[in-house]
Amino acid sequence: MKAVCFIQEVKDATLSLRQQQLLCRRVFRKEQWPCVMELFAQAGTEDRPLSLRPGVPELLKMAAEGAFDVLVVADTDLLRCSPPEIEGLLASLLPCGIHTFSAKGGHWIEPGGRRWMVLPGYDEEELPEVNGHA
Repeated sequence: MKAVCFIQEVKDATLSLRQQQLLCRRVFRKEQWPCVMELFAQAGTEDRPLSLRPGVPELLKMAAEGAFDVLVVADTDLLRCSPPEIEGLLASLLPCGIHTFSAKGGHWIEPGGRRWMVLPGYDEEELPEVNGHA
């Protein structure tokens, strides 16, 4: 399975952009999913609708072209959008055969708020450190 990582940078987030990137890369290594692209939405864009943030139009275009199978996000809370916006993203990706995975939670994110069980090995791991800080 090929993956794309989408990271929303947020100024007051609990995880820095680098920590989010490390979380996603850990998933790629662990699941042996090649990452075909990392997309970033810069801090200051989190107040925009999800569909209008940097990287999202490219993400949806790649999905329609069948360029990847899995969208990996560090954590849905870091996307800073409403549940209907997340539902809209999931609804746009599922017809293309793309499922969404939470790197921090270690689980699949499905429509209707359904979540599959945490994959083995994710529940006991700590978050990656950057420059000695968790």
